[in-house]
Amino acid sequence: MHEEATVSGASVLLAPLAKRYIAGTDRTAAISAAKLLNEFKISTAIDNLGENVKDAAEAETSVSEYLELLSLIKTSGVDANISLKLTHMGLDISEELARKNAGRIIEKARELGNFVRFDMEGSAYTQKTIDAYLILRGIYENAGIAVQSALKRSARDIDRFIHEKASVRLVKGAYKEGADVAFQDKKDVDISYEALMKQLLLKGHMPAIATHDERLINIAKEFAESAGVDKGSFEFEMLLGIKRNLQKQLAEEGYRVRVYCPYGVNWLPYTLRRLTERKENFYFVLKNIFD
Repeated sequence: MHEEATVSGASVLLAPLAKRYIAGTDRTAAISAAKLLNEFKISTAIDNLGENVKDAAEAETSVSEYLELLSLIKTSGVDANISLKLTHMGLDISEELARKNAGRIIEKARELGNFVRFDMEGSAYTQKTIDAYLILRGIYENAGIAVQSALKRSARDIDRFIHEKASVRLVKGAYKEGADVAFQDKKDVDISYEALMKQLLLKGHMPAIATHDERLINIAKEFAESAGVDKGSFEFEMLLGIKRNLQKQLAEEGYRVRVYCPYGVNWLPYTLRRLTERKENFYFVLKNIFD
C-alpha cells in the first residue's frame, strides 16, 4: 500500500515534466509529436518505453507494438526511425530470444524503408548488445547502435563499428557505473566524447552526435567545417523537450537534427531513472526544462 502511494505521489509530481519529456502514452501521440517536430525540419527517433522484461509473452507484446509503430510511421508519412532496448526484447530471458525479436523488427523496418537503432543499456549488457547487433548487422544494413563515451571500452568499440560501416549514435551515458568500467569524472567523460566524436565525424558512417552540451556541439560544427565534412553526413540528436530552441537553430543552420521521442505507459520509471542515475542529469533537466 505504501509503495502504491509513493508511486502515485511521484506520478503527480512528475506529470508536468513528463508531458514535455515524454511524447505520450501511445504510438499515435508519438506520431503527433513527430509531425510537430517535422514542421521545423527536425527528424525523430521513436522509442516505445520498456526494459528488463522477464516473460516471453511480454517481450512478444513489445515486438507487436514496434511492428504496429513501424506501419503507422509509414502510413502517416512522418520522418521518424525507431530505437529499442534489447532487454525490452527479452535479453534477460535469453540472448537468442532478444536477437530473434529484434531481427523481426529490423526485417519489418527494412520492408518499409526504415531504420532501427539499438540503445545501449548498463555495462552488464554492453557486450551482449554488441554481439546481437553485429550478428543482425551481418544480415540487415538498416540497423545502428549507440555507444557511451563514459565507458572505457568505447574507443575499441568505435574502431570496430567504423570497420563494419555501422551507424553509431554517440552518447555520454546516463548509467552509474563502477570505476573499473567507466570514467567517474565528468571532465574525463567529455574528453572521451570529444575524441570519439571527431573520429566518427572523420571516418564514421552517418554518425549521430547525441548531446545537449553546447560546447561539444560547437566543437563538432567547427571540426566538421575545418575537415570538410558535409553537414548531410552526420546528425545531431537530442531529447524531446530539452533545448528546443537549440534544436530549431541547428536545423535552420542546415544541420540534420533528430529528436528522441519516447512514449508509453511506463513513462514514470523511465523519467525517474533518467533523473536519478546521475545527479548531473537531475540538475541538467531542471536547468534546461524551461528553455
